[in-house]
Amino acid sequence: MDIDNTLKRSTKPSQRKKLIFGTLLISIALIIWLIYSWLAPTTLAANQLQIATVTQADFVIKIRGFGRLKSKYQRYLTNTDSAMVEAIHVYPGTRVNKDTVILTLVNPLQAQRLSVARLELARQKASANEQIINQKSQLLERQASLTILKSELESAQLRAQAESKLIEQGIVSSLDYKRSLLTVKQLEQRVDIEKQRLVQLADMHHQRSKIQQELLSQFELNYQVQQQAFDDLQVTAGIDGMLQELNVELGQNLTPGTRLAIVGSDTALKAELSVQQSDAEKIALNMPARVNTFSTGNSGEVIATVTRIDPIVSDGRVMIELDLTGSLPANARPDLSIEGYVISHVIPNALTVNLPTKVQADTDATLFKLNPTTHLAHPTQIEFGTLSDNKIQLLSGAKVGEQLIISDLSKWQHLATIKIEQESL
Repeated sequence: MDIDNTLKRSTKPSQRKKLIFGTLLISIALIIWLIYSWLAPTTLAANQLQIATVTQADFVIKIRGFGRLKSKYQRYLTNTDSAMVEAIHVYPGTRVNKDTVILTLVNPLQAQRLSVARLELARQKASANEQIINQKSQLLERQASLTILKSELESAQLRAQAESKLIEQGIVSSLDYKRSLLTVKQLEQRVDIEKQRLVQLADMHHQRSKIQQELLSQFELNYQVQQQAFDDLQVTAGIDGMLQELNVELGQNLTPGTRLAIVGSDTALKAELSVQQSDAEKIALNMPARVNTFSTGNSGEVIATVTRIDPIVSDGRVMIELDLTGSLPANARPDLSIEGYVISHVIPNALTVNLPTKVQADTDATLFKLNPTTHLAHPTQIEFGTLSDNKIQLLSGAKVGEQLIISDLSKWQHLATIKIEQESL
């Protein structure tokens, strides 16, 4: 019994040593494998990677957006009085000129008001003409009275002159001579009074004519207003362009101020781009821009300038209005879907590379830099700057002409080296 217990106690340390020794061997093997894995580069096929070369040039910073072409000039057509749509002559999409009749409206009351205004104007004109005739007649009567008085005055003056010579000879008495002088004086006073009455009459006629003309102008204005209201029943485009909207139907009864249609210019256009709010803060008025209409005949890009920045933010985006200063392509028309960009600034002699996967502007990231001679890529810390389109600025970590792997290799960043298959380069 003691021998057996002794043997059992002696075998337990031996088994424990074997277990420890085995665990140590496994650990050493694992460490050796990890070291080998770290030192031996992982091989990747080049045709499965995106490899970009660092370039140096002036870096144009573009703020892109999407939107539509809009008419630079628009006219909203409304009615000024109650009416009914009698006829529709033009439908949306039709080119029109300023005199094109789009709708015919009918309002019997307006025709009646026009007739009344026409009759009142004619009556007032007749009254004005009658007043002119009466004034001329009164003026002639006063002028005739003045002429008679002047004639009597001259006769009296001649008589007085003759009596002044005869009184010395005693042919005419002193009393008769004094009567003649008195008659001359009285006639002179009457002539002066008649002249004043004639002047006052002319002034009264002038004032009455002025009042009559003001009344006539009011009747003419009323007639013009009624005539214009009647003419407005023929709804015309007002500008050259295209009928963009028609908001009424045949036979529809309209209340004053109803929006009937919209006419917009089809050759004078502007662009409205929707950009992200964060990008809109970098845009200023008069910045150069380009608009792409996707014309098949040419590039479809039109030179433009920023003219307005909408202060309202909608769904995280801001509307930028562009004035199209370049020649418009053949496909340019209102409501055409477009893309465009604003050139915010240019960075001279900037180092750039195609945008790597998962990289953002103004951040640091680790990319693999490829040696084209050894076909080995090593992880390198890169500092990025401004982003524009599919290119991003490099601030540090790479030089012009160097190659960077811009594919997502985040799962290989723990490796010191990656080998790129030569036949794939």
